[in-house]
Amino acid sequence: MLFDGLKRVLVFVAHPDDETIGCGVLLQRLPSALVVFAVDGAPPGYGFERKFGELLNYSEQRFKEAASALSFTPNCSFQRLKSPSGAYFHDRRLFAELEQAATSLLVIAKQFSPEAIVSHAFEGGHIDHDACSFLASHAASTLSVKCFEFPLYWQNKNGQDTFQQFRNPQEGIISLRPSSAEIAIKHKMLAEYKTQGDGIAAFSPEIERFRPVPSYDYAHPAWSMKYPGPWRRRHDAKKMLQRFSEFLC
Repeated sequence: MLFDGLKRVLVFVAHPDDETIGCGVLLQRLPSALVVFAVDGAPPGYGFERKFGELLNYSEQRFKEAASALSFTPNCSFQRLKSPSGAYFHDRRLFAELEQAATSLLVIAKQFSPEAIVSHAFEGGHIDHDACSFLASHAASTLSVKCFEFPLYWQNKNGQDTFQQFRNPQEGIISLRPSSAEIAIKHKMLAEYKTQGDGIAAFSPEIERFRPVPSYDYAHPAWSMKYPGPWRRRHDAKKMLQRFSEFLC
């Protein structure tokens, strides 16, 4: 098994609820885990300002939900990335501040001393997920620790959403086999994320897949980085790949 013998694992995710969807069972099994959230989880332009008064209120509510969800995993705590000024990184803009985010992640990781880092797969599903994959790989390489990934979602060439499957399947994939008790706890964790509505329903609480991170060419992915949505997201995808390339130089 991938995680046999590991006592301290850092789970690095973009948004509150990513950790539960992708790793809710794993977090129950680990002797000591730290979840690190990358961004504030409050993207503009989705009406959250109207519903919650302002984006900050929405972000704060999401992290209250995260605290409640993770309370079901007593061996797990969480932290958030911060810029040098103490500000949190904005949703969908993590790629624009890779250097500052990388520094923050390394500081947290060195304090926690993980034996492995687990993060998003590089799959072209969400721009923050892919930035997290890049940063996790960099941190693991810098600290000489193992690095694993889990899939969440991406679109195939026909525009159909694909959930909880790796875009490029290969050997080494481990699927956890949760017990009924673990599934029940994961349901309770997911239920805490009331702000996420029906979005969570697309994911099966019984599926958690992991594998060692492949040797990605982050600046030149093998698939088209056309994120679903307005032209701005496609423009940002190009900018993100450029930022990956600049960071690696």
